[in-house]
Amino acid sequence: MKKLLSIIVVSLLWCNISLAQEFYPNKELDIDELINFDLTKYKFTDYKKIIGSKVKSWEGNTQQLSRNVKNWKTIDVKINNKPYELRLNHLDTGGINLFILIRGVSCEEAKSIFPAKYIREENSIKYTSDFGMAGKLYQEGFSFDTNKNTRLKFGCIAMLDSSNQGSVDDVSATVNLYPQNEGDYPQTVPLKMIRCKIVKSKTKYKVDLTKVKTLNNSYTTLTDPQIYDHYISDGESLLMDKNFIKSGKKVLTFNKDLIHTETRRELDKTKTKRLEFFIEYKIDRIYGDISIKKIIYDEKYVHAGAPNNELEIEFKGNCVKKDIKERAF
Repeated sequence: MKKLLSIIVVSLLWCNISLAQEFYPNKELDIDELINFDLTKYKFTDYKKIIGSKVKSWEGNTQQLSRNVKNWKTIDVKINNKPYELRLNHLDTGGINLFILIRGVSCEEAKSIFPAKYIREENSIKYTSDFGMAGKLYQEGFSFDTNKNTRLKFGCIAMLDSSNQGSVDDVSATVNLYPQNEGDYPQTVPLKMIRCKIVKSKTKYKVDLTKVKTLNNSYTTLTDPQIYDHYISDGESLLMDKNFIKSGKKVLTFNKDLIHTETRRELDKTKTKRLEFFIEYKIDRIYGDISIKKIIYDEKYVHAGAPNNELEIEFKGNCVKKDIKERAF
């Protein structure tokens, strides 16, 4: 009888443990437990096993959905005794991820919730985009792959003024936990710096909409080669200029062999005197060759037979990889 009673007690305890949820509302969130949680064992319909039944659910307002998310449920949690929201997202792919938005603190403070063992230089990124008089945008982030088939991604952005000052009210940090097989959420990798030397150019202008007359039938070697620095972010699929501003609003190709981007700006000749309204970059990552094409409108262009005042200029050169920390002395 005692043996039977012991079996029953053990069985009940096992059932309670197996039915227990992973994360509880209004409780301090265990960061290690969050990072090492295996999302791949669950579906969105298993939300009670993950965050319980006392949840806030999406009510159909599409403005509450972020990119690649079609449904969510949330609970309130605490991190260092501060209130946050832990969101379980149902992804368009059918999978799930866990998400936390952190506001009202600096990027440094937001990042400090993670133990140092999860932050590695080879999976970190940090840069400041300088938009001139419009101010600056500071960005940093890191990723960490666990042995539980999951990937932690932390990112933080902060608006700064021209003197690199900002307010915590203009800071937004995100914590995401994804299955590693989700293709849209690659590892974070450091920026790659390349220095490009433009040595040749060729100029054309449009005679009409169907014909193009070439001023120089072949490329001309530049008397003074032009030097451009660019940064490549493989994790974000971005090509950036020396000010860490995106080069090419549209990415046509971005892989280990080729980067091909273009920018098209609306041209209104009644409102502008000069505009580079088409810019195309092609960078061969195998051999380092770079090609830049620009179509420029300038009301001062007076070439005979070119009444539309548009020039097409093609540049060619070569790029080499530089260490961002490298200095001449």
